[in-house]
Amino acid sequence: MLHFLNEITGNYGIAIILLTVIVRTCMIPISLKQARTAAKMQELAPEVQRIKDKFPEDPMKQHTAVQELYKKHNFNMFGGCLPVFLQLPIFVGLYRCLSVDIALRDADLFPGFFWASNLAGPDKLFFWKDWMIAFLADETAWLGPFFNVLPVVTCLLFIVQQKLFTPPATDEQTAMQQKMMSYMTIFMGVMFFKVPAGLCLYFITSSLWSIAERKLIIKPKPVPVSAGDEKSGSSGKDVRPPKPSPNGAGGNGASKKLKK
Repeated sequence: MLHFLNEITGNYGIAIILLTVIVRTCMIPISLKQARTAAKMQELAPEVQRIKDKFPEDPMKQHTAVQELYKKHNFNMFGGCLPVFLQLPIFVGLYRCLSVDIALRDADLFPGFFWASNLAGPDKLFFWKDWMIAFLADETAWLGPFFNVLPVVTCLLFIVQQKLFTPPATDEQTAMQQKMMSYMTIFMGVMFFKVPAGLCLYFITSSLWSIAERKLIIKPKPVPVSAGDEKSGSSGKDVRPPKPSPNGAGGNGASKKLKK
């Protein structure tokens, strides 16, 4: 498929972009389902927090009540993982193609991009070994002697996706998990610093597609307040006690006058 698109476009970089667009277009129904799952999770977050507040010291009751809530709303929290698993074969196939295909080793990212003249290897924007720490910038080191810009762009787009798509944390545990995910994204960017430029181009195109696609999704509606919450005053309105009369609290002064 990649070679066929290259014959049409005459450039492997454009061919990888078109391949990504074709794959993501076929996955639009699944991606929309993933977006609805994320929106539903955000919509149910206040209800989940109420359950945690109701059973603060009983994790089993918390879990049971949350599962009943999900079942009531026909919500499956693992439904959003499907697009990731469906893209794994594409990722593995493209990585293998970049590893063994000789034609891609001499292919430019785009015409005139001399710093990325090997799609099967990392891009080499500029040489930084002379002013970097030796154990990081040697030929066999973790980062290498060249600064590769495409993995950095990939990592930044992953962080943007995480900020845009992750619902606000409702408790300290969720906030800690989200913070750990941010650190893992940065660590993954360091680990991917020497991946092939063609693979980075796939990730960049896929991330931009995801951001543009999610912007078209309608934001979730606020959770309707239950009748019990309205009675308890959690509907957002302040429930104030009646003002005492000038002659006594709660109308006692008026009753004293009647007795006299």
